[in-house]
Amino acid sequence: MKKAMSILLIATMTIGVMGLASSAWAEPTHYAYILAPPCGTPAGGACPPDDGGGGSGQTVPWGITRINADQAQTQVDHSGVIVAIIDTGFDYTHEDLQGLFLWGYSYYEPGSGGRGPFAPPITEAECTVSDPSACYDDNGHGTHVAGTIAAQNNELGVLGVAPNVGLYIIKALSGGGSGSYEAIAGGIIKATQGPDGVAGTSDDADVISMSLGGSSGTAELEAAVNYALDNGVVVVAATGNDGADSPSYPAAYPGVMKVGAIDSNNNIASWSNRGEDVLAPGVDVLSTVPGGYDTYSGTSMATPHASAVVALAIAAHPTYTNTQIFDLVVSTTDSYNVVDALAVI
Repeated sequence: MKKAMSILLIATMTIGVMGLASSAWAEPTHYAYILAPPCGTPAGGACPPDDGGGGSGQTVPWGITRINADQAQTQVDHSGVIVAIIDTGFDYTHEDLQGLFLWGYSYYEPGSGGRGPFAPPITEAECTVSDPSACYDDNGHGTHVAGTIAAQNNELGVLGVAPNVGLYIIKALSGGGSGSYEAIAGGIIKATQGPDGVAGTSDDADVISMSLGGSSGTAELEAAVNYALDNGVVVVAATGNDGADSPSYPAAYPGVMKVGAIDSNNNIASWSNRGEDVLAPGVDVLSTVPGGYDTYSGTSMATPHASAVVALAIAAHPTYTNTQIFDLVVSTTDSYNVVDALAVI
């Protein structure tokens, strides 16, 4: 098994851009990066033991039981909740992720490489159940996030926090692990509007999960986050992996649920940026990757645990506003400030 830490960096290049919300933003273009150093290296740390996943039988990752998700998921019908994952895409052929994909949108053609200013140009495409190909995950990161949220309870592979949710897949990061803030902001708006392109209707995402970030914000990105919040979406994002005293963006924006990472001994990871609202399992997390299973570390891995707990809270309290759901999840954390799936239902 390989372990990877999802690390998010930022670069800028001063050019004018047109926001995907049909607004002009005369500011630098920003790019979020994902680096995944292998285990056995100084950056990646020691390799964990091979702890299963795939083949016959099912492995329940430690984070699922740590937040009581294995108990909570059976006590509330969460099949009507939609979680939008803004990431590198999704392996829709994966054995443990069948029947989850509802709709998506892609800003980068699968198979296109390049990073930052050398990233491929934005190429927009809708992803449907009949043709999800434009949202295929050519990196692995997005599929790992999806498995933590919703890997099926099917006696193989791994188990997710909320295996009955529906997923919107927004591919705003390319296979090279890079995506512009223009694409990410556009993805937030697409998720908020859903397939019908109209915010405030029944097909909007209920939760937006972003395991990504950068060291600075932009007006375009902030406007997209506020658009989602104003339209009732719960926005959840990783604090970042720089060991900094404050979260990265978009987690740093007011109203966004900021998620930091703990290990299996309830220690906050040394690289987890502080200023978090909640903590969640983010070290040596086993989940799905294209064609199989792997163990990653990062606030990227903590975030989907929290996003899926939010989904369970929405299912249990369908009349709550997004602000009430936020307050519920934050106020019911345990003594380590770790999200608790049982407490929100």
